[in-house]
Amino acid sequence: MSLKRISLDGLILVPSSGVMLVGGLCKFVSPEFVSWLAVVGLLFPFALFVFVIGLVLRVSRGYWKGMIWPLVIVGCAYGDIGRTVGGLGGDAEVEGETELSVTSFNVRRMDEYNWIDGDETRNELFEWMEGNSPDVLCLQEFPSNMEPRLRQLLPRYSVITISQTSGPAFVSNRKVINGGEWSPNSKARGLYADILVDDDTVRVVNVHLQSVGLARDDYDAVRDGTDAEDRKRLLGRLSAAYKLRADQAQKLNDFIATSPYKTILAGDFNDTPISYALNCIENMNDAFTTSGSGLGATYVGDLQGLRIDYLLYSDSISCSEFTTHNIKLSDHRPIEGKFNF
Repeated sequence: MSLKRISLDGLILVPSSGVMLVGGLCKFVSPEFVSWLAVVGLLFPFALFVFVIGLVLRVSRGYWKGMIWPLVIVGCAYGDIGRTVGGLGGDAEVEGETELSVTSFNVRRMDEYNWIDGDETRNELFEWMEGNSPDVLCLQEFPSNMEPRLRQLLPRYSVITISQTSGPAFVSNRKVINGGEWSPNSKARGLYADILVDDDTVRVVNVHLQSVGLARDDYDAVRDGTDAEDRKRLLGRLSAAYKLRADQAQKLNDFIATSPYKTILAGDFNDTPISYALNCIENMNDAFTTSGSGLGATYVGDLQGLRIDYLLYSDSISCSEFTTHNIKLSDHRPIEGKFNF
C-alpha cells in the first residue's frame, strides 16, 4: 500500500491500538523482568484517547468495512478499557443499609515546603478535611508533626499516624479496635485499622507505594523536550520505581489475604489501572470502575491525566457512589467512596 492511500484515521488507529495491546500485557509481566513494558502501560489512557479520535474519523468518512479490525481491538482490550473508564466495570450492586464513607487523599506534606501557597494552602487543606468529614479519612504524605492540629480539628475522630516524619495517616469517627503499621521492607508504607461498623468489623488499609522520585530537572525535561541523556535518566528512575512497586504490591496482596475481616484498601499506588502493581491485588473491586465516571484522573502534577489513587474493596462489600473531588490543593485530587454492608 502506498503512502498516498494511508488515511489519517489509519495513521492514528494503527499505532494507538498497538500501544493499547502491548500496554495491556504489562499487567501480567513483572517489571523486575521487563521494566520497559510497564512504561508502555503508563501510556494506555493516552493511547485510548487517540484511538477514539481515530474511530470517530473513520466513522465520519463512512469507511464501515475498515471498522472490523478496530472493533476487534476494542473487544481484546475491553477489560483494560473498563479499568480506565469509570462505570464500565459493571453496575454497583448496593446491598445492606449500613453505609461507610471513605476518602483517600495524598496531601503532599500539607504544602510544608511551599510548593503552592504554603500556609494558605495548608489552612485550606484543613478546612476541606473538616468540611468533608467522611467516616474514614486516609491521608498519604501527612507530616506527623501536624497530628495535634488534626486532632484539634476533628476532636471526635481517632487519629493514627506512622512513626516517621511523614507518611500515611488514618482518621475515623468509628471505634478502632486494632491497628498497626504495614512495612513491606524496613520502611513503613501503610497503616491498617480494624473498625466497628454497627455490628460488623471492617479492616481499612491505607498505603503509599513507591513513587518515581523525579527531580525538578526531570520535570523540566518532560516539559521542554528530552535528549538521549535525559531519556536514559528518566527510564532508569521509572524502571527502578516500577520494580520496587512490584515487590511492594506482591507483599501488600499477601497482607490483605491474611485479613480476618472484609477489607477496604485506600491509597496512592503511584501507578495506573493498567499496571502490574494493580493486577497483583487479588479479589478486590475498584470503586471507580463500578461507580465512577470518565477517566477519573487524580494526579495533577506535571504529568497530568493519570489515575494513580484508588479505593478497592472486598466482594462482601458494595460501593454505591464514587467521587473524584475537583480541588487543587496538592498534586493529587482526593477520592471518596460510599460503601454498603
